[in-house]
Amino acid sequence: MFTLALLSVIIIFYKTLTEGKIQMQEFEYDYANLVEEILINGKLRETRNGPVKSLFGKSLVITDIANNFPLIQGRQMSPKGIIGEFAAIIRQPKHIDDFTKWGCNYWSNWCNEDGSLNVDYGNEWFKHGQMDHLKHSLKNNPTDRRMIISGWNPENLPKLNLPCCHYNYQFYVEGKELSMIWTQRSVDTMIGLPSDIVLGALWLITLANEFGYTPGVLKMDLGDCHIYQEHLESAQTYIARVDSASVAKNAMAPVGYMINSLPGKPFEKFEPTDLHLALYPSFSKLNFLLKA
Repeated sequence: MFTLALLSVIIIFYKTLTEGKIQMQEFEYDYANLVEEILINGKLRETRNGPVKSLFGKSLVITDIANNFPLIQGRQMSPKGIIGEFAAIIRQPKHIDDFTKWGCNYWSNWCNEDGSLNVDYGNEWFKHGQMDHLKHSLKNNPTDRRMIISGWNPENLPKLNLPCCHYNYQFYVEGKELSMIWTQRSVDTMIGLPSDIVLGALWLITLANEFGYTPGVLKMDLGDCHIYQEHLESAQTYIARVDSASVAKNAMAPVGYMINSLPGKPFEKFEPTDLHLALYPSFSKLNFLLKA
């Protein structure tokens, strides 16, 4: 008990020292620029979930996944839930329990009354020989231009609890570096996108570990990038935090990580314990109501 209490005091003291002086990773400044652009130039639109500010056709590039884990630090995220979501999706989930067993609790917003889920995330990835082809190419033909996983099946749309927001993943190998283009139709910029960045990184980290590559570039092609009206005030708070970070853009304090699993472990068998995150310095949480 004494040890836990002392550890809590140390963590609080550390956060007190670093609050307002956090050295963010470079990609986060690009993410913050997107948030600010939507706040300033976004068009007001009425949607099924209420009014938003929206822009179309944006992109983000994350370049240092081999060394830094891409968690935003301008507000505190929940790495356990996001990593658990990835572990659930790669196992082709059919029920809310498939998520909660890995520590991901927010998918209850989309499940049926009996807990069942109809989603193409993960389930569609392993159909039509897509995953087999990707893995064969990564091992035997890394210059293949057909290394694509598609999660979009129009025939399934009427019965899905949630159609895929991100739905297409193309891979590219240069030397020993594995990169990916991630395509997304709908981008909840304040809640969803920071988590999606982590999910994309996990694609690269786990596949690179299985086939002996180094995680390379994650390029995210983003369609409808929106901020809900209820999120505008917190989004402005987030931007103020990034602006106040007292560091140059190229002076980064990364969120380090280590892979605990053995090289060659299949990507679809990844477990959260396979990934160890270093200390995660961040500003405090901001409240964003999830729009299901």
